[in-house]
Amino acid sequence: MALSLYIYNQISPMSNWITQRLCLQLLSKKRAVLANCLRMASSLCHYTADWKSRVFAVDANKSLGYPDPFYFTAYDRAHQLSPAGTSPHVWPMLAQWGSAHSVSITTPHRITAARLQKSLGQQLTRGVLGSCQVLSLFSYLPHDAQGSLQKGFIILDPQNCPLIQSRLKDLLSEYKQHVLFCSYQEGTGSEVWQCLWELDRGQAKEIEISQVVRVGEPATSPFVVNIKNSAVFYSLGDACSVLQECSTIIPEAKNVLDLLENNSTTTKKGEFPVIVIEGLDATGKSTLTQSLKDSLGAVLLKSPPDCISQWRKTFDDEPSLIKRAYYALGNYIVASEIEKASRKSPVIVDRYWHSTAAYAIATEIGGSVHNLPECHHEVYQWPDDLLKPNLVILLTVCDEERMLRMHGRGMEETKEEKELESNSMFRQKVEEAYKRIGNPKCVVVDASSSKQTVLNEALSVIKKHCAI
Repeated sequence: MALSLYIYNQISPMSNWITQRLCLQLLSKKRAVLANCLRMASSLCHYTADWKSRVFAVDANKSLGYPDPFYFTAYDRAHQLSPAGTSPHVWPMLAQWGSAHSVSITTPHRITAARLQKSLGQQLTRGVLGSCQVLSLFSYLPHDAQGSLQKGFIILDPQNCPLIQSRLKDLLSEYKQHVLFCSYQEGTGSEVWQCLWELDRGQAKEIEISQVVRVGEPATSPFVVNIKNSAVFYSLGDACSVLQECSTIIPEAKNVLDLLENNSTTTKKGEFPVIVIEGLDATGKSTLTQSLKDSLGAVLLKSPPDCISQWRKTFDDEPSLIKRAYYALGNYIVASEIEKASRKSPVIVDRYWHSTAAYAIATEIGGSVHNLPECHHEVYQWPDDLLKPNLVILLTVCDEERMLRMHGRGMEETKEEKELESNSMFRQKVEEAYKRIGNPKCVVVDASSSKQTVLNEALSVIKKHCAI
């Protein structure tokens, strides 16, 4: 820059104007480069300081040997959090001479972050990483878990293969503006070191190396924080805002919002009772709801309602944030239908908010039933602005009977139905989440018996709880 100024100042007023213009351009470019370098340095310092203050949470996965979430942070930060709870030499993720890598999505735009999370997850699990295991990862600042939560993945490489790290660098370079990439190695004294990398066109440069240690479970679980208004929505406005944000890239989102505008939303219902039938797939909901409709002279509704079911496949293929918002808004549209129908007759509803919440909670919380939020936790509370039914009946059958029914239906299964069929732990979590949702709570009915016996039991429960 000094050289440019010197050259420019030596040019006489009679010099060629082109020469003056070239010198001015050179000066301007050097200033721009310097400003850009300063911005990058400032951003780099911010990332480094922020990164060393973060707590990382690896999701539970019992099948891979991790029955509980695993938390770690920078060594200095650990002493600020809980000196007694730190464990510098306990690192279940790294076998002897194994390695691990983490990817965190840093973009503040939640739709972009959600879509990138889904896309990266699919790419990381397509077999390009050999025998590596991929687990869900969160990172957050302890003083602001809700506002600082970032999702990502941890990749466990028991073979410590250099090719794996190279493949990850190539893959993530495309998203370098939206992700941060770290690698982990065990030191000679069993300590674990985290290296934060800067990615650019498949190349990586070390930014910061720090020791990390295991810490105890925090008072505020990041997995539960992630559920609220990301997987389960507790107001119409919160669910609407998600589809509004993605309506330019998903035309069907605008269609759902338009339908919602044409339906009045209210928490009031008519004088006739509203009974919701819930349960896992193949527990007999469709059979019972039709039988109750005929026995009670009721109107039969379902969630998601027919008016938006045509777009269900579109939203099922979207990230959890968008998919769950779609199902949440389906409940509000059904509520409008319930309000009108309950003025004239009893109303039977095939699934409602309990299903939306139970499946979301079970999906977002890893591990087994004991990893679910405790009973009476706020995640199980009914939205204040959503119409409540008079009664919710939860149908249950044993796993063996449910499997026989699933195989006998001959229908195309959704991703969640396939998960229910293959993962008994997931089935248990969904069913337990159903039971923990309160106000109104579910009344459990064993649906293993004959259709008539189940109908009689359901009618008995309805007469006991409803004026009918």
